[in-house]
Amino acid sequence: MSHAPARRVDALGTWCPVPVTLTREAIQRMAPGEVLEVLADDPMVFLDLPAWCHDAGHEVVSMEQRADIITTLIRVA
Repeated sequence: MSHAPARRVDALGTWCPVPVTLTREAIQRMAPGEVLEVLADDPMVFLDLPAWCHDAGHEVVSMEQRADIITTLIRVA
């Protein structure tokens, strides 16, 4: 299964709960199996996004931080 993102959410410069809200809105317009890339710089996304994905049934494919940017790949359920 490909990890190439079908869509990107740029949540840079926003704070909780905005990254999760933008992620939820983007996923509502995506098909099951597609991958969403989320860019954020709020360190709370390390907790918030996986928790929200778990509750919503989506899969966190990867989370990594380079410099100040946290990149999360989420597979839509």
